Parts: sequence; structure tokens; C-alpha cells
Amino acid sequence: DLDSQLAALAALEKENSLSEIEWYAGPKLLVKLSFPQEFSDDEASKAILALQAFEAVEKVVVQSAANLEFKSADFARSWKPDEVIPEAARRGFDVDRLNRPPVIYDQKTELPLHVANRIIVRWKDEFVWNGEQRGLEQQLAAFNAQAECDVVEERQYTDHDLTQILEFDAVKYSVLDQLLIYQANEMVDYVQPDYLYETQTVPNDPGYASLPQWSLPKISAPSAWGLPTGTGSDSVIIGILDSGANTSHSDFLTNLWTGQANAAVNFITTPPSTNVSDPSNPSHGNNVASIVGAQGNNGIYITGVAWNVSLMHVKVINDQTGTGTSSQIAAGIDYARTRVSAMNLSLGYFLPDCMIDPETGNWVCEGYELDLTLSAAIGRAKTSNAVAVCAAGNGLPNINIGLDTDNNTFSPAGTPTDNVISVAASDQNDIRPTFSNYGKKTVDLAAPGVAIYGLNSVLGTYSIFTGTSQATPHVTGTVALIKAKYGWENYYGLRDRVLMGTDDVPAFDGFTRTGGRLNAEKALHARTLIRNVSTRARVENGDKIMIGGFIIGGSGTGTLKIAIRGLGPSLDPYINVAALPNPKLTLKNSSGTTITSNDNWVNMPSLQKTDFINADLDKYQGASINSVESGIVWTLTPGAYSVFVESNNGTSFGVGLFEIYELEDGADEQTRLLNVSTRCLVRTGQEKAIAGVILGD
Repeated sequence: DLDSQLAALAALEKENSLSEIEWYAGPKLLVKLSFPQEFSDDEASKAILALQAFEAVEKVVVQSAANLEFKSADFARSWKPDEVIPEAARRGFDVDRLNRPPVIYDQKTELPLHVANRIIVRWKDEFVWNGEQRGLEQQLAAFNAQAECDVVEERQYTDHDLTQILEFDAVKYSVLDQLLIYQANEMVDYVQPDYLYETQTVPNDPGYASLPQWSLPKISAPSAWGLPTGTGSDSVIIGILDSGANTSHSDFLTNLWTGQANAAVNFITTPPSTNVSDPSNPSHGNNVASIVGAQGNNGIYITGVAWNVSLMHVKVINDQTGTGTSSQIAAGIDYARTRVSAMNLSLGYFLPDCMIDPETGNWVCEGYELDLTLSAAIGRAKTSNAVAVCAAGNGLPNINIGLDTDNNTFSPAGTPTDNVISVAASDQNDIRPTFSNYGKKTVDLAAPGVAIYGLNSVLGTYSIFTGTSQATPHVTGTVALIKAKYGWENYYGLRDRVLMGTDDVPAFDGFTRTGGRLNAEKALHARTLIRNVSTRARVENGDKIMIGGFIIGGSGTGTLKIAIRGLGPSLDPYINVAALPNPKLTLKNSSGTTITSNDNWVNMPSLQKTDFINADLDKYQGASINSVESGIVWTLTPGAYSVFVESNNGTSFGVGLFEIYELEDGADEQTRLLNVSTRCLVRTGQEKAIAGVILGD
């Protein structure tokens, strides 16, 4: 219980003479504490260890490392110790609400396409939490009855989260009527229509039929397949959230997920079933899935980007109408998210109230909020470490003229979470087709999306589709290859590798974030790693010493050997101001505990000294280290660390430099130097702060 834990924490603070300075409530509940001024280092360390041992404390971080361990959003709201923190903030219930603009409906609101007799309501966490004690069930039942709405489904992901899908008589009420009724209830977090989504495919162009699978050489897939583990792995599960597929097709059989009968689940039916294929239908889903992972190198039909993969077919689109709803797609995401590394969403919706501006000739749409139900589901996918690869869209329905999604919201590709990859379409000549949406801030990259050859439901036949629906699975297939090669990567590592693996294409410069088109081979290449980071600045005493913070990334099982140098006298040939005469280095972990220190590299332990000498670090700086300068060689596990650079005698000051090098373990991509930040005294001229970095070998 939070209250009892906070009471126990207060007692622990009192026992260790700690004072509360400020509380912060964001995604985390943080408290800033201070020691008495007269505390010795041993007393401070004892208090920190006591806090670390307390079961409710996730971590203890010294002030100098706070910017490495937390994000600015963690400090968005603050309270003094004598102020009361609201319950919703104290428990983090309102964080999502703070990070999104409110949706306010009125009688003039024009709604995008939606189900005519259904709404989705999410109730506020602070009312749902302990709802049984507060009589929440009875309150909601009474309100729903008054609004003449029936609960057709409830979804609850935590003990403080509740979403209801409600239906009503569409003859008696409109969706807008019900939105206004529920919007007025203070217990409602948000209410929205159950939007209709469409696949993002435009009519076929038979003129491209003579170019089967042109897209794979265009994204350098053959070169990617030639790399070690470059053809994928059946240990990587990819969700295809689409219109279903013929899971008995011979080019899918060895690439099917084995965790469910028929390798599939159907959210179009009630209740969900495992039947996802209509063999008589050409199936958008068959085409999309085969681009991702039709089995390669088996001598039949075609090959997907990933020769080897486990495809999970999640039917969220009705293959007869080509549409699916917010609630169906969100259910599909929630089913897949804990099982997959990535999910393909070749679907979306745009605003219906768009027109051409007579002055500019450009399409203009009135702004509208994101689909919050789908956004929340994609946010849960992020928490589950799953990438959502989304079609950037094909412009307006039935018009197929691409729009700038920086100004016109397209969902789900426009969902503002960092596990989303938004994909535009490119053609054989690396030109943006007129139908493809674009956006310098909201679309990440392009991939082939014109006349894309794929499997059909009927054996022995093929389909040729065009659209961002077809561009998207090229990226999803590449994510599958990346995950097979770099199995440790989480969602943002996978996303980063895709975005770094592009070819610069003039047609997309200014039209996507990367300005490029997917290159699968580049995405599979090893990263260029940070080998060295250094900072030079004036060093004095007290709060004017130099403090460098850095992060070693990794899974927690790897280690990285680093060398740290503290220079002063060897800078003399390069500056005409006083150098720090005798620098001292102290290495600490994130809780402020000293790991080691050194004020003269000659006195290092023999093995560390040998590593230090053999690394030949002078070649990088062009100057030999002075015998009174300091050095540390240490093998570290993943985490945050700080380096303190100060005068050894505490009275002689000047310009000093500290630098961190990766040694022989730096070739390990999983455990690597990720971030360095420095707090130092900044002056002018040759006493200003200067930072340097070395990439690669």
C-alpha cells in the first residue's frame, strides 16, 4: 500500500537525519532529500545504502546523475514537503491526461467515419482504483442506464484502468448525442466514437505487372540476406494486423507462429475465433503478410523480406468491407503486444472534412484529435516492448492525393509514441507517388509501395497491390531481420536501426524525418560506436569542480572495460592559460558510492596500468600523459556513473580535461557507451568548455 510505504519511508528518513526538499509527480514519484552539512562521506553512504535497501525504493540517484537517470517529464510538477499531493498525481494516474490535449465535443463537431450505434468510454483511473469500495460498479450501471447505453464489452488492463464499449439505439440517439452526455461526467477520462479504419491500398496498375518483386533489390534485401543471420529467424514473432490470410498456403506454412491454433486470431467475429481466411477473397492481408515473410529460398512462389520468421495473423479488418473499428484494432494490438517484436498496421483513417484552399491550391483539413483508444493500445504495446509499423496513408478516401500529416492527423501512424514507425510509399524510380502522405515531422521514411507483388489466397495465383499498405511491410520485414541479428534490441533499438538504415533520396528530402528510403542491408550493419568522449574546462574547488556523467548500456549481464584520463600539465603546449597542475579522478556509481580514485596514473595497479599503457591513448590527443596526471581502468556493468575531476591539493586550479575511452570490449554492441554529460565551470577564451568525441575505431 502506497500510504504505509510512504510512512515507512518518512521514518527511515528521520532515522538517517535526511530532510525532504521537494516531491515530484510524473511517470514516477520522486523525492529530493538532503544530508546535514556536517555529514561525513561514510555517514552519507550509510544513509544511501539504507534507502537502497528499502523495498519501495526503485533507485537512489545523486543529484549530478539525475539528468541521466530521469526525463524532464519526471520533474514536470513539484510540491514542497508541507503541501498535499493530489491522489491522482501521487499514484501517477493522471500522467497520460497531462500529456495530451483535451478532446472537447460540441453540437457543431463533425466526426470522422464511425460505427453509428457505438461509443468507447475510458473512466478515470482515480475512480476505478478501489472502485469496489466506492461503489463504482453501481454508479456506472446507473449512469449507463440513464444514457440508455448497454455495455457490450469491458477491457481492464490494470486495477485502475477500465474501458467500456457501449451500444445504443441509433434511431433515438446519434453518436454525438452520447459523446456530449458522457463528456459531461467528471469520472470520464475520455469518450470517443468507434472509428472505422480502412486498408491503405489503391487500385492496381497492370503496367507494372512485368516487374515482379522489384522492391527487394531496391531496398538491398539480397545484400542483407548475405550477412550472418541476415535471412531472419523463426524465433522472431511478427504480428500482421490486417484482413487475415490463407494460413494453409504452402509459402506460409513454415513461417507461421505456433502459439495458437491456425497461427491466428479473428477479432472481427464475436467472440474472437481462429478462422482468419476467406479463400475466395484476394485478401489484402495475404499480400501484406507475404511481403513481410513469405518463406524464402524454397523454390516456390515468392520471397518475403524475412525468409525465416513466425507470422501471427490477427484479423482486425473485415475482408468484405475493407474496414475495421477502433475497438477491434485495439483488441488485436492488446492480443499481439506481449507476444511479438513488431506488428504491421497497414491501415488508417483520415479526416472527412477536407477541402482545397482556393488561394494556395492545397488540401486543408480541420484539426481533429487522435483516436485515443488506439493511441492507448499502442502505448501499451510500447510498454510491452513492441514496435508498431504503420502506413502513413494514401490521402483522402477515393481521391488518393497525399496530404501533409504534419498538419493533418492520420491514425495510427500519427500516434505520438516512440515505438511507432510511419512509412510513406516510393516507386521504382525513388519518387513519391502522388497518393502517398508525407510529413517532415510525422513520417519516418519511405519504402517501395507501387505495384508490389504478393501472394493471393488462392494457391497458384498472385496479387499486385499499390499503396502505403505495401510500403509498410517492407519495413516490418526488415525489423524482423534486425531482431534476428540483434536479439537484445528493445523497441527503440529496432526503430533506431531502421531509421539509420536509409538511402538518401532527393524526392523525400523535407518530406520524411530521415529524408530517405529503406535500405535493409544498412539497417543490419553494426553501429558506429562512441569510442571516446572528452571535456576540457577550467577546474576549481567546491561546486566548481568538473563532473562527468556517463551511461553504459546493455542487458545487465555484459561488461565494458573503459579507461578514464584526467589531464592538466600535458595541455600546456596547447593553451596559454594555467593548466590544472595535479588532477585527481574519482569514479562513482549512480548512488554516489565511490568505486575507485586516482591522482597519479603511475600508481595504478599493475594489470590496469598495463592495459592503460597498451591502449596507446596518447595517439588520440597528440600529447603524452604527464606522470602527475591521473588514470583509471575499470570494467563496468551497465548503469549510470559519474567522474569527478578536481585538484589533488584543493588549492591549485586551472584548465583540465577528462576523457573516457572504450577499450577492447567496445566492439560489443550490446554493452556500449551511450551517453556522456558534463557539469563544469564555463568561462571565455581558452577557459570555455570544449567537448570532443571519437566515433569508430
